[in-house]
Amino acid sequence: MTDKVKIEAKSNSTTTDLRLIQYQLKKLNKDSYQLFTKLSLHCKEMKLIRDYGEELKSALLTDGKKYYNRLLKFRKLVDSFTAKKSEVTQKSTWKHGTCIKDLQEMMKSIEDILTDNKSEERMIAEILLQQEVDLWQDCLNMERRITCWEKNELKTEDKTILNLQKTTSGSASLSTRLGIRNNNLPPEINDFQNFLDNHGGRTGGWTEEEHSKFLKQLKAFQIQKVQIKKLTSEHTVSAAVKQTDDDDESALQIDEAKTIKDTGEGDYMSEFHHHLANLLLTKTPEEVAKHVKWWEEYQKLEIGKRKAIQKWNENRRLNLQSKSNSETDEYEKINNDGLCLMKKEIQRMSASQLEARKAELELWRQQRGEMKRQEEEIKRQAEIEAKQAQMKMIKKKQAELRNKITAYKEEKMAEKLENLRCLAIQAESERLIRQRQVTSATDRIQQRTANQLNQLSARRKAKAEREISRQKLLEQIKLQKTVQVTRDRERLIQLTKGWEIRLSQPKTETVINQGLNLSLPSGRMIPEWRRNI
Repeated sequence: MTDKVKIEAKSNSTTTDLRLIQYQLKKLNKDSYQLFTKLSLHCKEMKLIRDYGEELKSALLTDGKKYYNRLLKFRKLVDSFTAKKSEVTQKSTWKHGTCIKDLQEMMKSIEDILTDNKSEERMIAEILLQQEVDLWQDCLNMERRITCWEKNELKTEDKTILNLQKTTSGSASLSTRLGIRNNNLPPEINDFQNFLDNHGGRTGGWTEEEHSKFLKQLKAFQIQKVQIKKLTSEHTVSAAVKQTDDDDESALQIDEAKTIKDTGEGDYMSEFHHHLANLLLTKTPEEVAKHVKWWEEYQKLEIGKRKAIQKWNENRRLNLQSKSNSETDEYEKINNDGLCLMKKEIQRMSASQLEARKAELELWRQQRGEMKRQEEEIKRQAEIEAKQAQMKMIKKKQAELRNKITAYKEEKMAEKLENLRCLAIQAESERLIRQRQVTSATDRIQQRTANQLNQLSARRKAKAEREISRQKLLEQIKLQKTVQVTRDRERLIQLTKGWEIRLSQPKTETVINQGLNLSLPSGRMIPEWRRNI
């Protein structure tokens, strides 16, 4: 009983926990939806995601309704076909022709519906396959871009780390390499940096999307501008060739062409400003003109910065080259001096001294070879020890992992055994409950059968008793039919018992009413309550 109570309490606690979790989940879904709607009001991308989700939901509902109607229609046709087939099997033979035609028509309609559905599904599958291929290609391209970005970021991080290490270790910084101290950079770089700081960075205070659109339109405008320049130059050259005789007239025509060109460029620039303002819808033509001026200034300063960096690189290269040349010259001088001294010493030495020197050299070479071998042996032993230590670490980690896995398995096995024990107890309790229910049900069934048997026996007894009484009545009727009665004619003249009683009673006088009392007045009488008024 205690185990049963524990199991019931555990089941009740689990049900309450499940209900709480369901309630919390509903609340969380509601809060997340509200948060998503709030974010979609402020964030454009979230709004797009929300709209896309609503479109997907509506598409799912419409497609579901469409397919449901199709399946319902197909089911109705199949049901009607089965009903018609059963009618054909039940009807007589002379009506089979028309019924078979109807069945054939229904079969044809069912086949048409199936072919239409198959063709539509095939088309949808092809479209989805094409979309999947496109999406897969986009994903691959995006993955490549992300990997490239990561590589570039790693490279930049490595470069920054190296630069920091160089600066911390006391290596020559940018200012020292440029020959400038106290962070006195070239004026071109300072001007470029100040320009960026004062005018909103590399986009001039505009967003990246607006700046990219501006660059795209400006590029197209510059291409058209080059074409217009070519046309105007051809026009001026042809005019100058035709009028070679009169120099004054040709000069006037060239000036007029220049003025036309300048005015055309101005009009075209203003047209470009208006066109870009209409395209962006967030900037005015004056702001576009300011941005064009800013872009021209930005390009000039950037070109100056690049030239300054190139100049610094060239100076650095020349300095390094001069240093390397001076070092090689010194090294050659030292080598030449050493060779001269060696030659002089060799000339001064005798044969015995040379032999002794050779023996010393041989000894030195042997010692150096022995030292190298010892160093190699030490290195090899260090590598072997490192490998052994690494193998020990790997074995230790593997042993730890095995211990963890065994502990995890034992824990899981214990949990499984506990669950199995609980399930066995629960199954045993359920079996006992079922057995009790079965025993109570059998008792009820036996009692009901006994009651039914008693009722049947009582009915049979009552029926037998009725049959006996009926037989007795039939016998009495038979006896009554056989009785012979004689006629008593004097009985007709005799007085009945009622008349005998009436005649035996004393006689009383009775008044016989013969209509109205004529002694009384026949007029209307006054009621008593009005007589004395």
